[in-house]
Amino acid sequence: MSKKPQFKVFRRVRTHLKAIFMPSKTPGSRYHAVKNAVISGHKFIVNAKRIVTIGGGTGTFVTLSALKSISNISLSAIVSVADDGGSTGRLRDSYGYLPVGDARQALVALAKDGTLLRDLFTYRFSKGDIAGHNLGNLLLTALTDKLGSEGAAIRATSEILRVKGYVVPVSEHPATLIAELENGEKLVGQHTINARPPGGTPIINLSTKENVALSDEAELAAESADIIILGPGDLYTSTLANFAVPGLTDAVKRSNAKIIYFVNLFSTAAETPGYTASKHVEEITRYVGRRPDCIVVHTGELSEDILNYYAGKKAFPTIDDLGEDETVIRSSIADIVALPKIEGDAIERSIIRHDPKKIASIVQSFL
Repeated sequence: MSKKPQFKVFRRVRTHLKAIFMPSKTPGSRYHAVKNAVISGHKFIVNAKRIVTIGGGTGTFVTLSALKSISNISLSAIVSVADDGGSTGRLRDSYGYLPVGDARQALVALAKDGTLLRDLFTYRFSKGDIAGHNLGNLLLTALTDKLGSEGAAIRATSEILRVKGYVVPVSEHPATLIAELENGEKLVGQHTINARPPGGTPIINLSTKENVALSDEAELAAESADIIILGPGDLYTSTLANFAVPGLTDAVKRSNAKIIYFVNLFSTAAETPGYTASKHVEEITRYVGRRPDCIVVHTGELSEDILNYYAGKKAFPTIDDLGEDETVIRSSIADIVALPKIEGDAIERSIIRHDPKKIASIVQSFL
């Protein structure tokens, strides 16, 4: 592991003071900032390792589910504010609040397994006017409306679900993701990017339509991390969408964290057609500002049924062309049990994902 930088304590204190004394803080958020500062100080004293995931969607859900069982760590999830599809998009259009889908998945992942509340939070309605809506999304929206801010809603939900860790929106304001293509065309909106037909030109730049800024909590989490985990998840619309928010790249570069990147199992027609493992790493490095210290690539066979399913969607296994690189870990890390489609869910989701136990094992080797 890397040594702890001399300036890390000062930076943490400075960021906590900023979070406590900002004029725009409400009494509730100020109290939460003080509480976070006390907890942070305690965890620093006992040398709890700070692990931060940056992403969104089901990839972050799997990663957090894997990590919450590790002892003596402080776990934070920086999640995107650009989600505009499905239930999340409908609620965002109606209320104008931060998109709740990525935050909800992270909260559920960090909640205690096997509880009725956790199961209810994932329930998706299939009938009537609320068909397609997720109960967790509706509750987060209601709490935001009641408590006055998305941060307060996430904190209240964290207490309800008794989550282990923190869920941190990358910005305090919703953003619309813009992807600039090699041919000069621009795609506006995460859902638009995800839904574009095969055969499009490559994405060369990500930005946001709105002038959003990095949240204080996301800055603190990134700067003070011991380990930062990127992926798995859609390269541009889940992982790198966070880095379209100005400030996150600089915060990660200022950190002394080890960066672990889980390369996606498949390259998709909409975002990464023909991308090899090295191309994924190249894009991660370009946006993050640092090359990952550890790159995890899946090895091993996938069933013919799985391959045919993805081929029908113009998605193919990511080719490992990283060669003899000491930073690469090759492992049979895919969970080969196909996941069933959730009734009422309008969004296409992956049916095969990384194995949480193997993710946890790799991360623990860096602690």
